[in-house]
Amino acid sequence: MFVEVTRLLIVILFTALGYAVGHHVGVADDPSNFAPLAGAALGACFGYVGGGIGARGARSLFGQAEEHLLKAPPAQLLTGALGALAAGGLAAVVGVPIVVALPHFIGLPLYSLLTWLAASAGARTGAHRSGEMLAMAGLSSRPLVRATSFGADPEGDAALVDSSAAIDGRILALARAGFLPGPLLVPRFVLDEIQSIADAQDPSRRRRGRRGLEVLQAIRSMGTAVHVLDDEMVEHSEVDAKLVALALRLKVGLLTVDEALQRVAELQGVRCLNPGQLAESIRPEHSSGDLLRVPITRPGRDEGQGVGFLEDGTMVVVTDADGLVGSEIDVRITGQVQTSLGTMLFAAVAAD
Repeated sequence: MFVEVTRLLIVILFTALGYAVGHHVGVADDPSNFAPLAGAALGACFGYVGGGIGARGARSLFGQAEEHLLKAPPAQLLTGALGALAAGGLAAVVGVPIVVALPHFIGLPLYSLLTWLAASAGARTGAHRSGEMLAMAGLSSRPLVRATSFGADPEGDAALVDSSAAIDGRILALARAGFLPGPLLVPRFVLDEIQSIADAQDPSRRRRGRRGLEVLQAIRSMGTAVHVLDDEMVEHSEVDAKLVALALRLKVGLLTVDEALQRVAELQGVRCLNPGQLAESIRPEHSSGDLLRVPITRPGRDEGQGVGFLEDGTMVVVTDADGLVGSEIDVRITGQVQTSLGTMLFAAVAAD
């Protein structure tokens, strides 16, 4: 549409210019003078070819801006419209002398072309600089935090909660111990995701989803502030992308146990809190020769082995303990291996 309108205006302008030139070089009173018509036809041809090239060139310059405009948030749409109105209005006022000074068949097409180009440039400039323009007016492009008593400025120690962190459940232990950095912000789209998991047909997924809802409710009942945000990041379709964009916009941290999401968020400057990494970093260190008391809960994978777990969840593989399943025994650490799930200890039954 931009190419066709721009080309049409350029054709009209060149046709008028060609007619004027032909009228000037010909004899005005000679009825057989075809110079004005020839000039108009030649101008239209030049305008059609040159207009197509010029319009496509302008479209290529604006192409990337137009793609962003289609996905722009409301703030960009507002400032784009204001930019178009301001630039187009200014061009309309400045272009009045053109209409007055030039013949109307030349002035009007040129006036229309200048106004159209100015409005288009103003719209794209306003959309790209929405933050600065709103800041100059004392406004903000950040979304309001609604449906809570938290207010409209959640900067500080508040943290967005990912569905993985809620389902994991370790944030409840952090809340009980008083280690949560501040209020928890749960976006509506995250709450909807947890609800969909809780309504799943698969019993395991359903149990995990309900656990996430129970964890959030338990944290709130303990007195920790849990606020549900109605902000919807319409420019993104994936939940992870919405979380990162919202954390950047609100300038808050992100609470998650999803390591992939954490890496992406941290690359974009979002401060992330991972309860899993915290638990791993404060897990007590055990050295070879340490004496521990471990309940043997099941046989190991290899013959003669028994498997037990410490209170912090560390797995202990004990040799010659397959017959001691169900008993709590003293073991001596003989070694350890670091796995993707944490540290795994190897031990032997302690001698009396």
